[in-house]
Amino acid sequence: MNPENVRQQLLLRFVPPVAAVILIVLFVSLGRWQLDRAAQKEALQASFANDTAYTLVSNGLTTKPFDRLKASGRYLGDRQFLIDNMVVDSQLGYFVITPFEFDRNEPLLLINRGWIVKPRARSELPEIEISAAQVTVAGMAGRLPRVAIRPGDAFAENTPWPQVAVFPSSEDLAMKLDRDVLPFVLLLNPDPDSGLVRRWQPTVAGPMTHYGYAFQWFAMALAVLVILVWQYRKKNRHAAEQ
Repeated sequence: MNPENVRQQLLLRFVPPVAAVILIVLFVSLGRWQLDRAAQKEALQASFANDTAYTLVSNGLTTKPFDRLKASGRYLGDRQFLIDNMVVDSQLGYFVITPFEFDRNEPLLLINRGWIVKPRARSELPEIEISAAQVTVAGMAGRLPRVAIRPGDAFAENTPWPQVAVFPSSEDLAMKLDRDVLPFVLLLNPDPDSGLVRRWQPTVAGPMTHYGYAFQWFAMALAVLVILVWQYRKKNRHAAEQ
């Protein structure tokens, strides 16, 4: 028999089932990864809903999203930031980020005090003054708003305080403050009298989305397995008839 024909027959015999097995393993792995993601989202939602005791903020504290935190100190009201392009209830506005000093020798705690509507006149800024008196604040651990790709620099120009920023990082704010900052942000607890909107929610797809993706991957793995078994039985039946 021609060696080339033998080679082709071997390829036709072994390559399809090997490829099918590889696809099954891949699809099952992707399905399990989606189940893991669903479990992570359920844990995140449970953390958000969990009414645990507050942990005192300190330098080096390790936090998870929505951990309950509190701190005592004073706001640096003359060094505030307005995070631009934040939409709430179809209105454009700012998140107000105010640095908080809980210890003169420690990094600053960045506090998201909430959302405020943007004035109609682009040259105007909202009123965000706050007292520098000693206070105790409480809220949840979070992060600054962010996007995959930021359109340009965080700060367009060197303007007076408060400074307007577009999706800044903690490093960007630390540079402007000329102080180290903690790696997390405190999402301040809601207060109807604050004049700021504080609707903190997990900004991620729910676990059911990942369960749906997992079902699709497992279904594809099952489909490949069914085709593989059908092809195997078909070949055996054909061989028996010869």
